[in-house]
Amino acid sequence: MSQNYTMNPSLRSILSIIFILIGSMLYAQSSLSASDSFFKDTIVTSKFKVSIGGQMRLNGFYDFNALQNSESFNITNIPTGASNTSPRFALSVRQSRISLDAGYKSEKFGNIYTFFEGDFLGDGPLDFRLRHFWIGIKSFRVGQDWSAFCDMDVWPDVIDFDGPPTGAWARSAQVKYTKQIENFGHFAVAFESPRASITEVPVVDSTLTSTFQGAPDLTSHLNYKGDWGHIQLAMVLRRINFLVEEKTLANNAGGLSLSGHFMLGKKDKFLYQANGGSGIGSYLVSFEGGGYDAVTKGGKELSNIKSLGGYCAYEKWWSDQFKSTLVYGYMHLETEIGYTIDDTFNGHYSSANLFWLMDENLTLGLEGQYGSVNDFSGQSGDAARIQFMLLFNF
Repeated sequence: MSQNYTMNPSLRSILSIIFILIGSMLYAQSSLSASDSFFKDTIVTSKFKVSIGGQMRLNGFYDFNALQNSESFNITNIPTGASNTSPRFALSVRQSRISLDAGYKSEKFGNIYTFFEGDFLGDGPLDFRLRHFWIGIKSFRVGQDWSAFCDMDVWPDVIDFDGPPTGAWARSAQVKYTKQIENFGHFAVAFESPRASITEVPVVDSTLTSTFQGAPDLTSHLNYKGDWGHIQLAMVLRRINFLVEEKTLANNAGGLSLSGHFMLGKKDKFLYQANGGSGIGSYLVSFEGGGYDAVTKGGKELSNIKSLGGYCAYEKWWSDQFKSTLVYGYMHLETEIGYTIDDTFNGHYSSANLFWLMDENLTLGLEGQYGSVNDFSGQSGDAARIQFMLLFNF
């Protein structure tokens, strides 16, 4: 008697990645050239240079007040009011990553390169999630990458996977142009895939609903750097489409971000990021996808949610093997309607950690985190977490 078998989607994703990486290695090794080099772990072919890497990451969490997301300390998930506050412990390897670099030199376009990276933080327990997949040609980068509104040079060394939850960290499909400026830094501008997230409130206006977005987001930044550190000014402009009685309307939205770091001695540094705007919740790590861009206002209108916040961090090296990072962050959101008790959201976040660099590729870390919120319903709550990490880069 025969029996049909359907492979689990999570297992299928993992096996697909393994087959792709193995296939790339076998192809590359078939024409290995000892006379060329890329990195020590790079496979060199007659045309391509391929580097395979990643990290195995074990994370452990103990929540004194149970958050709704065991993978990151998201301040919107802090229990408020009568929500569950029982403690919880969890272990996870879902934040582990696999990456692949490949490139070659074109006679017509010069160096052409691509980067692929993913983790296992998809919808299922071990579903694969694409983080980056882009191609670089001259000054252009096309594909999925960090938004030009973000500044990855101010991501502090923290264990929490999403970084400070009051920061602007977003990835999107995009077409980005970067111009290097001699003795200054660089300028970048991008057209990015729109990802508006709206909170619909039928009791306020049942005729208003979400719809498709009709134009890309425009993002850009100017980055100035020197031996002392760097400073970056970024902006985003966007249109948020919504539907009222089968008619498409739109709100203008946008925001600014100021970020940077400065050195305190040879290795210690101070980092900061400040963000503000109207309808930019999709670019804020704790609020992306949660309906924090705009909300039903009534009278067939949509109200952009205003935001102001950011964080600062201090990284201290105690020795060549031990380092710590202190972080404080704040975020304020505000609406212009009166269907809630407060119409404002205020969140605070702080963390402190200690890293032990056991080996060139092996790191052990311990981190304490605390956050508090007063949400749009006027209720307050707080949460505390102890987190540890074992990280092996390969």
